Amino acid sequence: MNGRGGFTIIEVLIATIILGVLVGALVGPLGGLFRMTQDNQKLLDNTTLAQQVVERVVREWQDPDKFSRSCFDTSTPFPAGVSITIYDLTDKADVASSPYSPRSCSGTADSVLLKRIKVTANVSGRKPAVITLDIARPQP
Repeated sequence: MNGRGGFTIIEVLIATIILGVLVGALVGPLGGLFRMTQDNQKLLDNTTLAQQVVERVVREWQDPDKFSRSCFDTSTPFPAGVSITIYDLTDKADVASSPYSPRSCSGTADSVLLKRIKVTANVSGRKPAVITLDIARPQP
């Protein structure tokens, strides 16, 4: 301070620089937090979509005929970005087949008692969600 009771231009500049450094140190990590929040929201969106598809599969496969044919109602297609992989399982839940996609309901029925479905949802381009579920043949 000079003798008149005010601040010199140098003192104001130094205070401004210190304030700028402190603000920069605080704003940098906030950008990372916003990016992490966006990534988590995309993962949540993908997980919600995958869960909806799993619920549809379980609901449709309550019909023993659809279960035995590994098929779904095609009048309502699955959302874009969703893939479904099906595995036939043994009675001890060991994989008994190569993975395959859902089939046409006009196909032949099988006698498998247990199937594993793997639903992958990736509509946002990052952070895909994968849900795997074993489903037993419904009783007629």
